[in-house]
Amino acid sequence: MNLLRSKSYYEMSQEQFDDMKAFYEKLGYSEKQVKKLCSTCFGAEIKVAKNCAYAQDWSFYRSFRPSEGNFGIHRKLSAPGFMGGAPLMARACVSAPVEDVLAEGCVPMAAPMPAAEPAEAPEFNTASAHDTPENECHSPIDQPQLIFSANVNTASWSYIRSRICRSKPIDKSFIRIEEIINSYPYKLKKAKGEELFSVSAELAECPWEDGSELLFVGLKGKKADKRVRQNLAFLVDVSGSMEDEWILVQMSLAAVVSKLGKGDTMSIIAYSDNTVTVAKQLDCKDMDECVKAIMSIDGIGGCTNGSDGLENAYKFLGETFDEEANNRVFIFTDGDFNFGLTSEGSLRDFIYKKRETGIYLSIVGYGERNFKDDKMETLARNGNGNYTFVSNPMDILDNLWKKLVSNLVTVAKDVKISVELNPAVVKEYRLIGYDARILTQQEFHDTEKAVDGIGSQHNVAALIQLKRGTASQQYSTRYTSTTVTQHSSEFAFIEIHYKSPDDENLVMTKVITTEELRSAKADNIPAAAMLAAFGMLLKNSDYKGIADKQMLRDMLSRFEEDKEIKTDEHYSHFDIIRKYISR
Repeated sequence: MNLLRSKSYYEMSQEQFDDMKAFYEKLGYSEKQVKKLCSTCFGAEIKVAKNCAYAQDWSFYRSFRPSEGNFGIHRKLSAPGFMGGAPLMARACVSAPVEDVLAEGCVPMAAPMPAAEPAEAPEFNTASAHDTPENECHSPIDQPQLIFSANVNTASWSYIRSRICRSKPIDKSFIRIEEIINSYPYKLKKAKGEELFSVSAELAECPWEDGSELLFVGLKGKKADKRVRQNLAFLVDVSGSMEDEWILVQMSLAAVVSKLGKGDTMSIIAYSDNTVTVAKQLDCKDMDECVKAIMSIDGIGGCTNGSDGLENAYKFLGETFDEEANNRVFIFTDGDFNFGLTSEGSLRDFIYKKRETGIYLSIVGYGERNFKDDKMETLARNGNGNYTFVSNPMDILDNLWKKLVSNLVTVAKDVKISVELNPAVVKEYRLIGYDARILTQQEFHDTEKAVDGIGSQHNVAALIQLKRGTASQQYSTRYTSTTVTQHSSEFAFIEIHYKSPDDENLVMTKVITTEELRSAKADNIPAAAMLAAFGMLLKNSDYKGIADKQMLRDMLSRFEEDKEIKTDEHYSHFDIIRKYISR
């Protein structure tokens, strides 16, 4: 590293440094590699200092006044052995001895506001998300089929727990209850035989409304038959809005790379106003070379021409396409596309055409105050994709490293689920969550309709609130009249339309009987019900019934009595709910 002074430091609290070290060690990086990654990201050697506060939002920067001894180091997007070499707009990295930093009163993280100022200024926020109305109650006669598409994203859950941990307000439009429910690791039975996934069902009383019950439906993808080679293109947003997020971007890249190995290839493409190829087709068996590639990314600044970056990434993977591999674009961005294609509609049309290439898409989002959730969700849903959100290292380990990266291999594409409840035994029902993923019958049978897929051993769960009894036609029509004339032992009929990885259109059906539900052990409903109640309280849902924080506290206590699922792990579902109850 070409620092202009012999000694240069970047100050950090001991706790924060320990968290970073533990993070990289968990990923399997050597101490030497960790030092390289950290010093390059901060532009200087890290020095632990007692007077530094823990940066809860993990947005690091250095505030300084130009003076003798403060130098700007301008680095280029190039490194020996890597492609490209054309510079992007450079990021200024301050080099100053510790005594200068302390003398100037500067800190590497956002400092508390002076006492003379208000306790907390209003939060500047330009983030955006879809605000979709909640699903309503229906009679099984008026609406016989409940049809929705699978949702394997975790961005909403990451956003919620980050805001709760930092005592920040939560925008209701970012809350997708199905993502909260699906974030939990349920115990679902494994797929058997040639089926690409299994279907499980459970029934239990609804805690927030007397006389109602909850039907839990769970799908689990089968384990991939063999390890699939990965051919990945990392598309990294280096525009000006990403400056405060850079440490998390680098940690995210390191997390994905740590899951790769011999035979896997990675490439790095950086974009802001323009797009530059940084590293091309590196063999991931050489971790040092991969670390060097990650460190060679630099030059924060400029606009965000996301569509140009995606166009180049898809073109690059098209040229290096491997028929035997999982060909995937990983985009690391805040989604603030302000150059090129910027509207949600144009981005949807653009990415939908890319589905035909056979290239998958994974999105990692950053920057709560600027994150364009609506655009990222549109890209993921229409581009053979999935996405998560990152605000700290725990998000990276939990949602990116453990879940998203571990399920890179898709076993079933375009998964569409239909649940038909028997009107002889179910009077009315409501699907909790999936508000933006309800499908029409035409979309259900349309084999070209783009929806999410399911990865190897991936879980998808849905929770349906219902009332027992004989259904009646609530809304009469002039020419048709329907009544329940046949009783049977069936409780529900589940039909799933999906595609195999080879694009073969397939259908799976399962009959759920009343006897089967009666004898089934309710292993998963307690967790799903608690998370659903939590989500409805956050959203202030019209359907939350008598649910309140005390009910949530009681549900949590019952979990803590069960030693098999008791956990005090920081940032776990239970820890976040405790924080929500107490705040």
